[in-house]
Amino acid sequence: MRWLLAVVSTIALTVTSASVAFAVTFDNPQGNFNWKVYDYNASGQALSSRQPFLVSNGPDGGIAFNFLYTPDTALFITGHPSYRGDLIGDLSSKTSVSAKVGVTVTPSTVFTYYGEGTPSNACGTPANARFFFQRHSHGPFSEFDYWWSNSVVNNDDHALLETLKAGDQTIEANFVWTEWSDFYGHRDEAAFTAALQDVGAMGLSFGGGCFFENGVGIDPGTGSGYFRLMDFSTTPSTADDPLASVVPELVLAPFVVPTLISIP
Repeated sequence: MRWLLAVVSTIALTVTSASVAFAVTFDNPQGNFNWKVYDYNASGQALSSRQPFLVSNGPDGGIAFNFLYTPDTALFITGHPSYRGDLIGDLSSKTSVSAKVGVTVTPSTVFTYYGEGTPSNACGTPANARFFFQRHSHGPFSEFDYWWSNSVVNNDDHALLETLKAGDQTIEANFVWTEWSDFYGHRDEAAFTAALQDVGAMGLSFGGGCFFENGVGIDPGTGSGYFRLMDFSTTPSTADDPLASVVPELVLAPFVVPTLISIP
């Protein structure tokens, strides 16, 4: 089991309010610093962060991170204040979220996830990426602060990493409470609505088997490569927010199990 401690990341930047043409296409090099990758550390008891890097524009454009040779990469998210009203803050007027994702890997690459093949994680779902958002924490741990796209209607709310080897994919999820589940796999309309009104972080999570955020990586010796994010969009677009210069405090965890069991 992985036990996460609280990780606090405060973005010490002042950003002037500006119109955001959503989708986020990452054409601006500064976009590299607005997102972070979070990996479990060696103990599995905390998350450490690293910066993504820019890749060339065109079919291989966007921001990217290298896959590790351990199944430890859990999150690729932003809590940057320039996204207030579009990816963080009150998103109750939003109807959906979408992202274009892909991988660039050598042909022999084999993806894995934490706990693969063990009795405690025997569901067999391949390594995948899906939407995640976190409400601003208002006190002790609450299952209702963490939400993952978990549609039982269709399969376009997540992407299998192995499938991405064949080509880029756009994933989509509606901001409808029946298509999302919380930390313990529960669906709750009131809790989801409240969380969507106070989003502190938004992005993608990585997991496999029975869990949504237990971490993914590449089997050592099979290949190498990186994950790409070409755009990240919410619908509809949002007018300028005068509070976009306010720097939020992003708190991850405390997670007490290896994140989310998928319960339809």
